[in-house]
Amino acid sequence: MCKKLTLGVLGFALLGGLLFGGKVIPYAQTAFRNVRAKAQESVPVQYQIDAAKIQLEKIGPEIKDMVWQIAKEKAAIKKLGSDLKKDQGHLEASYAEMMTLREHVQSGDKFYVATNGRAYNKSRVEEDLRHRFELYQTAEKTIQKKAEILEIRQKSLNSAFAKLDQAKAQKRELEVQIENLSARNRMNEVVATASQINIDNSELSATREMLEDIDALVSAKEELLNIAPKYYGQIPVNAETTQHDTDILSEIDAYFDTKSNSDSDESMVDDDDLVLN
Repeated sequence: MCKKLTLGVLGFALLGGLLFGGKVIPYAQTAFRNVRAKAQESVPVQYQIDAAKIQLEKIGPEIKDMVWQIAKEKAAIKKLGSDLKKDQGHLEASYAEMMTLREHVQSGDKFYVATNGRAYNKSRVEEDLRHRFELYQTAEKTIQKKAEILEIRQKSLNSAFAKLDQAKAQKRELEVQIENLSARNRMNEVVATASQINIDNSELSATREMLEDIDALVSAKEELLNIAPKYYGQIPVNAETTQHDTDILSEIDAYFDTKSNSDSDESMVDDDDLVLN
């Protein structure tokens, strides 16, 4: 089976080479991209977003491992620095002891009395001083190498801290980007759902007409309450209501009496005019 498949692939490659020549590889790559793009378009957007979230979660353990490695390196550097400080202290003490022995040899004294009470002759002191000097030189070179190593490891630690901060920032940026895509996708779904909702306009019109009828009825009652007192009168109930000094009968008699007198005067004038004429 595998042999047939291999022969089929080779045959297809040979046929493609004969038909397209050197362009068969770019054509194949283009076809692969098109197929992959169409396959991606067929996958729901929310599914792709969820897949991106799962992929992003895989970065978390890597960052935790980076933090653990940095913590171990920081502890190792701290110990190396402490050891280096001790070695430097020992080197300074060794230097002080050498200077003491050197001063003794330079003084010309035949014997040097040590702290243990024993006396050493000049040749023994010179031999011990030479041995101490060799040890001092070796220790000094060792300390210098340790200092260089400590500096290199400290720089590496600082670089690791910078990469850790960069990884955290990039992770946060990706989280924000995923949240933004999720929000935009949800909004697109809401808009698509809203566009599919069919609202019956006849029901809206009927509701609007009902409200207009109710509004007209309420307005008519308001107008009735405003004009009723003008046509039906009101019984005074407080001091602000207008009070009439005379009754209505007296006012009527007085009005028509005055009018009658006026008509009589006009008749007299007309008679005089006739006489004069």
